[in-house]
Amino acid sequence: MVRGINTLILCILTASAACLAATEPRAVTPSPRVPMGVYARIALDDIYNSAMTLVGSAAPKANGTARRGPRETLAPTDEAVVNYITVLLDNPAVSGVTAYASWHLLSPGNPGPNPASPAAGAYNWDPLDDIFIAVNDWNIANPADPPKTIQLIMLPGFAAPGWVFSDIDASICGTGIRPVSCTGSCDGMFMTPYPSPIVPQVAHKCGYTTLFYRVEGEPQEQLPFPLPWGAVYKNDWKAFLTALDKQIEQEPSSSAFVTIAVAGPTASSDEMILPSTIDQKPGLNSAGLLVLKTGKGGVVPSGEKAVGFTVPDAWNALLHNFYAPDASYQNSDLAFIDEWSAAIDAYGKIFSGITLSLTTTTDALPDFPGYTDSSILVAAPGFEADCDDGPEAAIRAMQCAAVTEVLAHFTETAVGGKNAKSTQEDGMTAARDSSDLGTNAVKWLARVSASGTAVLPGTSDHTSRILGGMQFSHSFTDPKVNPRYGGSGIQAEGCPTFPTLCAGLTPSHGLDYVQRLSFFPGTPAGPVWDASLSVQYANWAYYAAPMNYVQIYDNDILYASGLSTCSFKDLAGNPGKGTPPDLSACEIQPSNASFDDVLTTQEELQLTNDVLLAIAEPSDLP
Repeated sequence: MVRGINTLILCILTASAACLAATEPRAVTPSPRVPMGVYARIALDDIYNSAMTLVGSAAPKANGTARRGPRETLAPTDEAVVNYITVLLDNPAVSGVTAYASWHLLSPGNPGPNPASPAAGAYNWDPLDDIFIAVNDWNIANPADPPKTIQLIMLPGFAAPGWVFSDIDASICGTGIRPVSCTGSCDGMFMTPYPSPIVPQVAHKCGYTTLFYRVEGEPQEQLPFPLPWGAVYKNDWKAFLTALDKQIEQEPSSSAFVTIAVAGPTASSDEMILPSTIDQKPGLNSAGLLVLKTGKGGVVPSGEKAVGFTVPDAWNALLHNFYAPDASYQNSDLAFIDEWSAAIDAYGKIFSGITLSLTTTTDALPDFPGYTDSSILVAAPGFEADCDDGPEAAIRAMQCAAVTEVLAHFTETAVGGKNAKSTQEDGMTAARDSSDLGTNAVKWLARVSASGTAVLPGTSDHTSRILGGMQFSHSFTDPKVNPRYGGSGIQAEGCPTFPTLCAGLTPSHGLDYVQRLSFFPGTPAGPVWDASLSVQYANWAYYAAPMNYVQIYDNDILYASGLSTCSFKDLAGNPGKGTPPDLSACEIQPSNASFDDVLTTQEELQLTNDVLLAIAEPSDLP
């Protein structure tokens, strides 16, 4: 297991030009718009709801105006959130926070047709304000330390607010008096007899369905899902992002905002994951079919019967309804390539001077066993290494090829506006070493594009500099067993032989395994973790890949801080009653059996952060 090592020794070990350059006197963060180091990943919805439960709800600030006055003006709920985030920032191994939030949390009401004058109650920016307030106050209080920064992940898809579906209904049925049965839902295609009052409206324009099950969330249930190509959905999402960008400009220390994750044509996260046969399995009946269980009133309408569909057939029905007569969109991921590329373009126009992050995922787009066009199975030129050519490649060739097409667009030098760009993988574990995409794809791309003037291998296409980052797939300290992945967080994340369990695995050992086997191999820091400076695996061959950041769950940061047994009240206090945070009774003591492991975990995180600050790439902005 690694121990502390200074940057100069690291550079001598690796002989990395990028790392050696980092030893020259320079600011720790060459650009405030580039993510660097270890980030504490927080679920803003959960934290905000915990604060609401603890201190009671508080009225949002008028029209979502960011707080400018003294900290005492915060509502108790917001004070609790700020206190919690501050505890994470106090860990010296943490360079910032990665906050992910649902669209419906920040935009509970319809802003209306005029973005410059949104309807009252349309936005609740309080949770967003709390992040910036916490980081701003921490940076002011610690001027001698590198400033902490912020990454944001906004979640659309299943997290779309209810008013978006009302907008879709109105676009089809009008805003005046209309038949009760009129709706913008496509669910009529999955019932028999076809709901006659909906037939004229469904053709081409329907924009959502409740057929698919929400994935990557609990409970797994059928919820309204906006179709990625729907014009109303996309316009509402872009309007929200524009309002978000405007709000961030008003926040204290707005320059701490360094990254926004590209999303939109997705389901439950910022990853390229959409309903497919694999992730819909919990909802399939004994015949392997999806069956609609809900209608406009929560049940299938009277006199109608739900018809079972395979997941590919369901997608084909929706695709045919929108794209017919263009047959190229049948049995194909082409529509999802189009929409991800369009989302990248939209983010490039809305945001400026930060890093756009694209989260690739292995084989998680819809699958179509009935494909007939072999061209959709071929990786984009220059990205052939990302797709395995082994015996099982045909099973996942389409999904992998589709992701590389999106990557090819993302890496074009003219794409992304005045922003830096990064790719990341959210499924990093000690055991997972996929031959398609995954951690190696991120590191390979960071390496081949590092010069900022690189040409993709085997092509004449120049590529932007693409930074690299990772997210831990699970908490490496969580002992609870989750049936969805067949083991505890400690085992699923940190055991290199999982699902075969590792006896006596501790969090510090699990963290070390992930860093040594997955994150740092093939980087300038590889030898520090007894890993190679180079990687030759499947189709990849790369060395000394500069990586910028890693996202680790907040409860893992709390463990390393010795605070894993602290309650939310301990960490946040109860501002509604004037009670400050109190860690004295829950902070780990030397007599605790886990004390040494906590210290080792903190030491490993500190080393990880220091190393990343040394090997990370600066911004490619002028």
